[in-house]
Parts: sequence; C-alpha cells; structure tokens
Amino acid sequence: MDREKYRNCMSGAMAGKTFSPGERKEEFCIAAKLCAKKASSREEAAEMCRNRPPKAPNKGEGEGCDTRVLKLAHCVAEAIDMTQAGNVNSIEMALANALLKCECNEVS
Repeated sequence: MDREKYRNCMSGAMAGKTFSPGERKEEFCIAAKLCAKKASSREEAAEMCRNRPPKAPNKGEGEGCDTRVLKLAHCVAEAIDMTQAGNVNSIEMALANALLKCECNEVS
C-alpha cells in the first residue's frame, strides 16, 4: 500500500472521534493493522494489538536531558586523552575519540 492511501485510511479511521489517551492508542493500533491489511477484521486487529510485545524503552528513557549530558560529560572527562588534547591541533580529535568511546563504545 502506498503512503498516501495508508495516510488517508488512517486519518479516516481517526477523524471525528473523541478518545481518551488510552483509547486513542488502542484505536490507532487497530486502524494501523486494518489499513496495512495485516488484519482482516476489527476484532482480529484488536486481538493483535492486545497481544503485541511491549516496545523496548528508548535509550535514556526516564532521564532528563540534563542528566544524560552530565553523565556524558563525566565519561568524556575520564576518557579524553590529555596527551592528545594538550596539542591545540588535536583537541577536536581527542574530544571526538572520547565521545566515540562514551557514546558508541568504540575505542580508537
């Protein structure tokens, strides 16, 4: 199904209705299953939505941006190669290497 047809199907399924947040989430899931033709009936779509596994939490979910930044800054401060950072021309590379190590678990 192309995007335009899917978008029209979804907006038609949700338009003009009032839902609580929980109902909206459930209705959205049901409409998505029907519009994508993964289910042939509303009951089948509702069953699929009830039995789907929970989504994996996003990295850092539950933490504020400031907490994540402080953790990253602490890690970078420990990981930065001061011998490399001591050279003005290499400060960017030292910082990049420390960020890679902290965020991507890559060691150069």
